[in-house]
Amino acid sequence: MLVIKKENNKLLYGIDLFFKKSVSLVLGICLRVLPTKLYLIISKLEQHSSALHNAVGLTFFNAIGGVLLFVTQVKLANEMGASVYGVYSYWLAIGEVGAMFVRYGRNKTMTRDLIQISHHRSQLISNTFILGWCNLLLFIVIILSCHKLLHVDLSLAFLLLIVSPCLISLDFQPVYESHNLMSWHSIYYLLQKGIFLLFVWGIMLLLKRIFLLEVGIALFVSWVMILFLQYKEIVIQLNIRVLKSFSFKELTKLYKTNFLIALSCMFGIAFGPLIRLILNNYVDSKAVGIYSAGLQIFLMAQFVLNQIGRVGNPMMAVIGKQNYNVYQRRIFVKRYLGIMLVCVIPFFIVLFCFSHWITVSFFTPEYRDLEQILPIFACYLLLLSIGVVYTQFLISMRKDKVYFLIYILTALATIPTALILIPHYGVVGATLALCVPHGVGCLCYFFFSRKYLTKKQ
Repeated sequence: MLVIKKENNKLLYGIDLFFKKSVSLVLGICLRVLPTKLYLIISKLEQHSSALHNAVGLTFFNAIGGVLLFVTQVKLANEMGASVYGVYSYWLAIGEVGAMFVRYGRNKTMTRDLIQISHHRSQLISNTFILGWCNLLLFIVIILSCHKLLHVDLSLAFLLLIVSPCLISLDFQPVYESHNLMSWHSIYYLLQKGIFLLFVWGIMLLLKRIFLLEVGIALFVSWVMILFLQYKEIVIQLNIRVLKSFSFKELTKLYKTNFLIALSCMFGIAFGPLIRLILNNYVDSKAVGIYSAGLQIFLMAQFVLNQIGRVGNPMMAVIGKQNYNVYQRRIFVKRYLGIMLVCVIPFFIVLFCFSHWITVSFFTPEYRDLEQILPIFACYLLLLSIGVVYTQFLISMRKDKVYFLIYILTALATIPTALILIPHYGVVGATLALCVPHGVGCLCYFFFSRKYLTKKQ
């Protein structure tokens, strides 16, 4: 089987090699100075150097990008003001709906399929590539036809800010994960953030102001550059002939087999973009700006959860194979969940106990409502960590219908919850509408997974 040769990309290879040697150096120092018990733990970690490198790499590279992006978003929020930042967030919310439509649920199933059905890899990658671009073109047509229903006027800034989130769905993340190159892929994300931040900060420092069009151009250009580099690497090194491997029959099959997961992901707009749309309609763009600022802080904490999830996802796909018994699966899931909870609890404490300090330290007075919603996001973070583990487990076991049913029901519950709470409680109501139904859904994944982790084979 063909593999991705890191040496062919000299820039990323240099960054990755320096990082890998740094991790080895730190482990070597720890082995020399730590007590015996910790020495044994470090020795065990060295036996799983690939997973360790991916976990630390994902955390490190995404932490750098996440912190820089967070600082930039705070600067944009304060520079634009809550109302304009609310418009910016509203347009991005529409783009996030498009991202789910373009992705068609392949982010949840493609890694599994590439690992469990590896002999169809070339065809799977090619047809997924075509599927994504077909969905993107269809989404653009829908937006151009229905923009008045969304209460927006067509402009270049609007189009760039809704298309840019869709481009994220066209990247090859599942392919890198199937090759156990999550850390390598995270360097691409870091470069994208670096390009975006260079544009945005350059404009703000030179012109002392920034408009939505300029942010849209920066976001769009950064993603186009990164996607080009990824496509070049995957297509050349894995010898993918997109047009030659494309099959209309297989594309149709892909649409059919992935329909339930894709539909559940589309219902997932209730857990994010739709709430911002309802908030904008029932309150105002300022409320959207405050809610989005709180969401940015939550995403800073969630990024750790996401990186652990990316490392664990390919392992969970392997555990789903038939040659693993219930006991092996149960042990893996328990350890995976334990690692997840240990890593997110520090962020829970910060968001829950220091919400006032975060609000007054980073934001202007018009964002004071953040103090009320950050503790809610903290509780949601714990439930989400449980949901990530057991969602991956159900999908690895090909229990797509169970996952679909839970996801759809909780998503449907989000809509009336938002319609009831937002008109009366504004930003706090929007936060509760997001966190409560989805949090209950995460607990449901746990309870339904227990059936497949306890029954005897």
